[in-house]
Amino acid sequence: MVASLRTSVILRLVWSEQLPESFTISIVDDDVSVREAVGSLMRSYGYQARTFESGASFLVSDKRRSTDCLIADIQMPEMSGLELHRILALSDDHIPTILITARHDEEIRRQALASGVLCYLTKPFDEAHLLECVRSAIGQVGGASQ
Repeated sequence: MVASLRTSVILRLVWSEQLPESFTISIVDDDVSVREAVGSLMRSYGYQARTFESGASFLVSDKRRSTDCLIADIQMPEMSGLELHRILALSDDHIPTILITARHDEEIRRQALASGVLCYLTKPFDEAHLLECVRSAIGQVGGASQ
């Protein structure tokens, strides 16, 4: 019990030293207004935000390896956010992923969560809920990009 409490205190101290700007959030959405709004939101909370207009542009980016959390639209031309997540998982890039969509589809939601997607949010989504998902994602990586 004491060891567990000691570990918890140490983890909180380490976590408190990792400021948001030490984490990179990549946003992939073909809708420029959503892409820029989510990017601005992430920056307003101190995160580094990188935006991409497609899954393909993210995959070839030099920012891919430094991404701590991926926020991707589900419905995009050529490659959906779910397909992007699956490609990353197959290539051993296990980036915690949050999928956003304008059209809720329970079957897609079920598939996404079963494939390891961290959160599935329907637009318009609550800012607090998105931030909760991002913080959860960052907790999974534990600052691996540092």
